[in-house]
Amino acid sequence: MTWLPLVGTLLGAVIALSSALLVEQRRARREDRRERRKVKQEVYARYLAAHANARTQLRVLSVASGLTNEERGHQAFTAYAGCYAPRYELAVLAPQSVLTLAKDSDRCARDLRDLIINGTNIPAQGHECMQKYLDALALVHTAMRAEMGADTDG
Repeated sequence: MTWLPLVGTLLGAVIALSSALLVEQRRARREDRRERRKVKQEVYARYLAAHANARTQLRVLSVASGLTNEERGHQAFTAYAGCYAPRYELAVLAPQSVLTLAKDSDRCARDLRDLIINGTNIPAQGHECMQKYLDALALVHTAMRAEMGADTDG
């Protein structure tokens, strides 16, 4: 009978320790999910902001007069260059559903850039290409929001 209190104490300690470890593990997982979500939001925001900036610069460049073909080409490449780093960040974190649409929008942006390099006036002659780019970006934005659960209550 002298062993019974000792066994009971050890069993209580094992239960308490197991419970504490389980609670800590759940807390750590919850914090990891929050941190991953925050990082993903930042990457998505950088990607969309880079494309918004490039789109604006390309649109302005398309109607700019007095530029040589070399200057126009350099400025168009520079305008799109800011989209490279966010695209690679996206490739690390985003699910395939977002990546596929992002690749499509990048392709549309490069097509728009190439039209501008060739001297196309976007409002006059390249409106269809610009609209295709805007539509592709809208699809990426929608996919990002859906993936983050931004359109659900809770």
